[in-house]
Amino acid sequence: MFFKIPKQSRAKVTTAQAFRHLIMFQLKLATDALRDLLMSPVSIVVLIIDALRKPTLEESLYLRLMLLGRKSDRMINLFDEHHNAGHFTVDEAVEELERLVRSKHP
Repeated sequence: MFFKIPKQSRAKVTTAQAFRHLIMFQLKLATDALRDLLMSPVSIVVLIIDALRKPTLEESLYLRLMLLGRKSDRMINLFDEHHNAGHFTVDEAVEELERLVRSKHP
């Protein structure tokens, strides 16, 4: 997602590039916030369920939720840490949407 320019380049950031990055960052922040908002109450519920059931680690709902949280972190890719790491990200979804729009409206 970030600017793909060589380290030695003196290229300047265009207004369109900066605006696109701002929109992407805001989209990722909103997605991350929504995920946190949903996972917070769910984590409390699954922890209570685990406390009552006393499952093995493999069957723990709380640990499964934590793994889901890690996976969603890679998908949201808020700070571009997982770009081109073999994981599907929000960046790739938006890029694909841009390609579709451009192909239909040249």
